[in-house]
Amino acid sequence: MWKNYLKIAFRSLRKRRLFSFVNVIGLVLGLVTFLTLFAFLATEWTYNDFHANKDRLYRVVVTDGNQDPNVYLPPGYATILKDQFADVEAVDRLAEFIGGGLIAIPGTDLAFKENQVSFVEGRFFEDFSFPILRGTADLSASQTAVITEELAKKYFGEEDALGKSFSLSNQFGKHDFTVTGVLAEIPARSDLAANIFISIHTLENPENRGGNDWADPNGVDSGFVNLFALSKSGVDAKDLSQQITDFIRKNPGSEEVTITLQPLTEMHLGSSISDSLPSYGSLATILVFAIMAFLILGIAYVNYLNLSSASILTRIKEIKMRKVLGAKSWQLAEQFMVETILLMVFATVIGISLVYLGQNLAESIIGKSIWMGAFQTPVFWILLVGVIGICALISGFYVVALSGKFDHKSELRFQAPSSEILKKSLVVFQFVISIGIIVCTLVIRDQLNFMQSKNLGMNLDQKIIVEGPDDVGENKKNKMANFKQSLLSQTFVKGLGASNALPGISYNFTAGGITPMVPRPEDKEKNYAMMIMDDQFIPTYEIELVAGRNFSQADAEQGWGAAKKLILNESSVRELGFESPADAIGKNILWGDPYEVIGVVKDYHHLSLREKISPMIFLPSQADGFFSLVVDPNQMADNLASIQSIYEEIFPGNPFTYFFMDEKFASQYQSEQQLSKAFTIAGILAILISCLGLFGLAAYTVQQRAKEIGIRKVLGASSGNLLSLVSKDFIIMVGIAMVFAFPLAWYAMRSWQEEFPYKAGLSVLSFLVAGGLTLLIAILTVGSQALKAAWSNPVDSIKDE
Repeated sequence: MWKNYLKIAFRSLRKRRLFSFVNVIGLVLGLVTFLTLFAFLATEWTYNDFHANKDRLYRVVVTDGNQDPNVYLPPGYATILKDQFADVEAVDRLAEFIGGGLIAIPGTDLAFKENQVSFVEGRFFEDFSFPILRGTADLSASQTAVITEELAKKYFGEEDALGKSFSLSNQFGKHDFTVTGVLAEIPARSDLAANIFISIHTLENPENRGGNDWADPNGVDSGFVNLFALSKSGVDAKDLSQQITDFIRKNPGSEEVTITLQPLTEMHLGSSISDSLPSYGSLATILVFAIMAFLILGIAYVNYLNLSSASILTRIKEIKMRKVLGAKSWQLAEQFMVETILLMVFATVIGISLVYLGQNLAESIIGKSIWMGAFQTPVFWILLVGVIGICALISGFYVVALSGKFDHKSELRFQAPSSEILKKSLVVFQFVISIGIIVCTLVIRDQLNFMQSKNLGMNLDQKIIVEGPDDVGENKKNKMANFKQSLLSQTFVKGLGASNALPGISYNFTAGGITPMVPRPEDKEKNYAMMIMDDQFIPTYEIELVAGRNFSQADAEQGWGAAKKLILNESSVRELGFESPADAIGKNILWGDPYEVIGVVKDYHHLSLREKISPMIFLPSQADGFFSLVVDPNQMADNLASIQSIYEEIFPGNPFTYFFMDEKFASQYQSEQQLSKAFTIAGILAILISCLGLFGLAAYTVQQRAKEIGIRKVLGASSGNLLSLVSKDFIIMVGIAMVFAFPLAWYAMRSWQEEFPYKAGLSVLSFLVAGGLTLLIAILTVGSQALKAAWSNPVDSIKDE
């Protein structure tokens, strides 16, 4: 029986080549989209799951009374957690990327700029299962390091890197490190990654901190590390979190602090959409992509059903003969189910092949790597078999519904029964999805344009950023002064400011324990973003001073530790309890010692508009991490060559690195740009697939009403009349689709925008454009078939039986 089904299926598909080709194209487009998004979703969902201790590792999150969670904590908390709680086996400190600098290989002229340098706990590689190729990766000793195999080859060639040394010059000075381990490539599905891991015990020696006392690995004031607690087996994380919270709340001023142990496996996406804990990814975005994957696959399959309904008319004789010979409805269903399975399997093979071939293209669109191993998991094959099986069952029942009941006595008058409601509902379903995706695309673009065009409160135009040297050598102060003066002597340099952090990148560190002169209980919960800069940074970026004055050159030369002066932003003024910016001027605040507030700047967006403006404190220093140059945009290539020449003359051996500030700041919106690109492509695919189905249904309608059209034309109907006759129902269907699509898209996009503290809002124009564009495409698609019928010879359609 099934053998005969297969033979008939092959013959039928071969006979109706155009029908089969269009169906395969539609299914392949839908399946390629579905499979690509499945691989992406599997990648996101399995982040950090390769660690053997993944079920016992937790990131420590502190939430204050304002419900603001914080993962950058003082490293000294690690000792408290380990000593006070028996259920905690170990606590790992991780200070990501604060050790970037210049790597030099002793005995050679090799020097490399490395930014991904992190300080980690001595037993870090015991608790986390990163792939160790060689060595013990033990970092319990000071000035030890673990590097990746790629860097090992770059630094030491074919020699074994174990036991070899390199020097690292960074903000903490110049120090030598010994390699104790070499890592294989770190899995892409890891939120924790670096090229060089350095023992955090190195910073225990004050001489290794280069005067940066905030980096004391046992300090409890400055928050610059992530803490990861390794619990003992069988310990309930919620109970342990509550124990730590109860312990912390015994301290005065910490009554509203909550400690949460966030599982390592939930660190990427969170536990739910409503999870307020920080995460690297967005579960809401992942769910949107998951829904999109199934919806586009659904559109492709509905397109297949619509084309099937159009082809039924060409198989009337086959269906009549089968029923005359006694075929049951379920046997007809089985035949069409086999054809569906054949087409789906064929399309799936092509789809998987295209996904593998187009992996790089897909990754460039999504903006992230895709784990192709997802196609080898049992979940994928169960899902795939389930999808094909469900589609086959629906196809069988759908054909039975179209063919209807058949009376043997009326076989000469047999016609496929009217199933207009079902077919029209499928078309409406397709266009609800298509219109919804287009609306979402336009809203995402509106939000992105809003964030990129909003006044930031500072000027990023015409600014080149030159990264400061890591290995200056002797006479650092004189060299830095000489470098600045040489740059300012160039006619194309209009301004120059220095800082140790930059807008769009980061702050220098966060600090707690900063209070008014009369501390309040709530001050213990507050943290401030600290920014180290010289006296020219504020004028260089044209940040508005709303009260007081800027730092003087003398303030910067003394440094904040000696000058005891600082500048606040407006948010800090409110957090510290001052009535107004003017009220804060001349007052002192406590940060261990009293510091005088000499100025207040207007709140500006130091980071992207995805982030609320943080309370900021600016500290004076002769900073040398980044030099911000305001330059004449003319002859940029020559200007850059001059800057490079000055840099290399004063700081030989240091790589010259620069970038443009506006481009760097805009790169923060890469995820939104990728999301917009993905939605745009999804919208195009959805419309394309929907129009294939609409084309099939229009062809079916024209074929069904061929005699009517012919008679109307003989009686004098114009082409316009006939176009209106055929297109009217389809226009109504698109209108109905808008009625459903608009509120669904409005709700989805309003929920999505809730993630942003600064919103563009939902524009009526976005909805009108989406609806109008869809309507236009539908009219063109249906109109092509209507005009074909209108221009045909009416005699042919009238005499055709």
